Amino acid sequence: MHEAVRLVDARTILRGIAVATATVAATAVGGPVAGAEVAAFMASPPGRKLTEAVIDQTAKERGVVLEDLATGGFVTQPTLGLTGEAGPELVLPLVSMPKPKPKRSKSARAADKKLSAAFKEANRRYRKKDGSLRAGRTQSDIARLAHKLRKKNGTKKGQVRKTARRAFEK
Repeated sequence: MHEAVRLVDARTILRGIAVATATVAATAVGGPVAGAEVAAFMASPPGRKLTEAVIDQTAKERGVVLEDLATGGFVTQPTLGLTGEAGPELVLPLVSMPKPKPKRSKSARAADKKLSAAFKEANRRYRKKDGSLRAGRTQSDIARLAHKLRKKNGTKKGQVRKTARRAFEK
C-alpha cells in the first residue's frame, strides 16, 4: 500500500501563512467569532481568489518568481521554490561562487607592508624622475634591491627583540 504523496508548492505554503496570519489577526482584534468568519471567508472561492491575487501581486512587486520545481526547471533569477517536494532532487549552480580569500595573518600583512616600502625605495633609487629606468637597470634589479632592503630593515645586528628581553628578565 502506497501512501498518496501530496505535492506542496511555494504557493500552498504562502497561502497557508496568509490564512493563518489573517485568522490570528482577526481573532486578536475581534475575538473568536471574527477569527472564525475570516477563516471561513479565506476557505471560500472568493477568499482563495483574493489570496492568490495578493500573493501574485506581492511577488511581482518584489521581483520574486514563484515556481513549482517538482518536474524540474531552469532558474535564471532569484526564485522562491520548494525543493524535495516530489522526492529527492538535485540543485546545482551552473556558475560556481567565488571563494572568499582567507584572511592573511598579522605577520604576513606586516611583511607585505615592509616589502611594499622596500619596492618604493628601490624604485626611487633605480628610476629617473620621469619614471624611466636608469641606464643599465632592469625590473629584476629593482626586485633584487627591494628584497635586500626588506631583509636589511629587519632586526638590526645587536638589537634584542622585546619578547626575548622580557623572557630573559623573568
